[in-house]
Amino acid sequence: MTAQLIREYYTRIDRCDTDWVVALFDDDAVYERAEAIYAGRAAIARFFCEERQIRGVHHVEDLLTSREGDRVVAIGRFRGTGAAGDARDVGFADLWQFGSDGRIHRRRTFLARGSDYVRR
Repeated sequence: MTAQLIREYYTRIDRCDTDWVVALFDDDAVYERAEAIYAGRAAIARFFCEERQIRGVHHVEDLLTSREGDRVVAIGRFRGTGAAGDARDVGFADLWQFGSDGRIHRRRTFLARGSDYVRR
């Protein structure tokens, strides 16, 4: 179930469905994106709705799920454009941790080029 949700996440974020994406996180979730940290759903929403300026498509190459099903690792590549229309191509690894209620409690994103590369 969690792996399917993560696949749906990438489809939705590529369509800029930020309301759906933000609703996945619990109130006190933490999103660590390269060297940036967003603590709480409000900060995560601000990132997705205001700071994240890239547009494109995530290509998920592999999804690994823990035996308990509460952790998922996604490995892939993002290809798209920045706010100025410049090409963006970066590898990523996302570690997702779910709480007992099924919402995302923690997400950690590792980017091959750092967070500024995909922020604007």
